[in-house]
Amino acid sequence: MRAYCAFEDRPDALIGAKLLALSLERHCRDFKLYFGMAKEAPEFAAWCQRFAPHVELIKLPPFTKTTIKQVKPLVLLHVLKLGITDVTWLDTDILVLRDLEPLLAPLDDDTVLVAQDMDYPFESKPNLLKHYRRKSYRELEYTVNTAILRVTARHKVLLEKLMDCLQDPFFLEQQALPPFERLEGFGFEQKIFEMLLYSEGEEKTPIFPVHFIVEGSGMVQELGVTTYGVRARLSNGLGLTKPWLVHLAGIKSWNTEPQFHQYRSASVYSAFAETYRNQMGEPMDWPNSCGISSKIARVLSVGQPHWVGLAHCFAGKTVRLLKTGTLKRSGTNAKETVFDRPT
Repeated sequence: MRAYCAFEDRPDALIGAKLLALSLERHCRDFKLYFGMAKEAPEFAAWCQRFAPHVELIKLPPFTKTTIKQVKPLVLLHVLKLGITDVTWLDTDILVLRDLEPLLAPLDDDTVLVAQDMDYPFESKPNLLKHYRRKSYRELEYTVNTAILRVTARHKVLLEKLMDCLQDPFFLEQQALPPFERLEGFGFEQKIFEMLLYSEGEEKTPIFPVHFIVEGSGMVQELGVTTYGVRARLSNGLGLTKPWLVHLAGIKSWNTEPQFHQYRSASVYSAFAETYRNQMGEPMDWPNSCGISSKIARVLSVGQPHWVGLAHCFAGKTVRLLKTGTLKRSGTNAKETVFDRPT
């Protein structure tokens, strides 16, 4: 049996959770979504009743700043214990763009499904390997992004090991520090999961195949205007490639602060989200709250969501090329141009 799961406990982010559920309902027939919550949200719970029995809320214990990174393996293990044998985690800033069954059905029980993390090159993390006393035995095709993560009952041992690593005292100490003061690799649980996929410890765990959803043609990643490249935008807009998902990895579109108006309206995620306006059960004005330049960008997209912000992207890529001589990022800590994030 296949199911999806997610988690959200930030009141201002439940907009994304609603949009995720609506996109699953539109594109994935007979879907089942287990939604973890650690805080009471009666209005959201009442809104979810419209999906019954397709959406089921799971009550979880409260998380702290240092333990919130444990939520992903915790929810996945919880759903597997319910008897679900194939479960896919989805971040709540994801929109499903088409039926996921053709993506998931061909995968065998041993295969882990993740997304490619932008165009960052794969790099093993020696400090993680040293701390957790593990040895690298392979290189992965891409850097791992667990915004989508498909596992089966075969991967319980992998998830349990991930929980052990995230409960490590040193990792917990790192979470108490400001993000930019944490040691490389200790800031994100997906870096720990990635390490487990390419390394082995004293205990011998199975070597699981990893299937990546490729950035651009498989999954639209928006960390800024230029992260969704010109070539991929054109290909997806023309229907030559058909991405499964769009992931709003950066500043959220529903952030109402004025300085983010231009970024919000130039977002592909916002363009797709706007199609659910009448089903949200709350005002949804943020896709259109923008300045003149962004309104022009919407007009230039000729109604194609993948082309919203295309002009911004082209300008940003040009600036990067002139400044650095390349369109590629050099690593996960590479700085972005002014077009990547709003000013």
